[in-house]
Amino acid sequence: MNIQKSLRLFVAFVFGLACTPAVHAQELGLLSDIKPPAQASEYIFRSSPKESLISVQLLGAVYKPGIYYVPANTELLKLLTLAGGTTNGGDLSEVLVRKTEPKSWSDLNMKALSEYQGAYEVDAEKIIKYGGGKNLKLGQDDFVYVPPRTPWISSEASRGITIVSIVLGIVLTAVLIDKNTGDK
Repeated sequence: MNIQKSLRLFVAFVFGLACTPAVHAQELGLLSDIKPPAQASEYIFRSSPKESLISVQLLGAVYKPGIYYVPANTELLKLLTLAGGTTNGGDLSEVLVRKTEPKSWSDLNMKALSEYQGAYEVDAEKIIKYGGGKNLKLGQDDFVYVPPRTPWISSEASRGITIVSIVLGIVLTAVLIDKNTGDK
């Protein structure tokens, strides 16, 4: 009888592990040594071969971060579009722009724009929704950063919840196996 319970518990444990996707293994840090290749690169966008270009750095949660060589006075939203938009975790409500010439944006009176010592926080979601992006022109050597969204649950809490759910799944599976195969 004791061997049967041990065997049932072992089957429940194996079943629980088999049902655990690889995502949980990554959350637990088991796949932490596998890293995606660096995606930063250089991109050149122009409409004509004689058009003069400026360089703008774009980093953060966008599909194609890197150094962009774009026509002078390219708008911020156009740059984000050229980068393929934000990744699933990108936060358009807090795009940071460090201007080399902060005066160019200091006169703008927009609710979607706040300034602090030459750096600007742009709520691109509001600009997309209500307009006004034509005034947000980029200049030579400007720096744009799209931050990742802040998760509702920290990664540590997520790991804890994952471990608890795996253990509960194994225990409940063992209980169900024991209940349904018990001697009657």
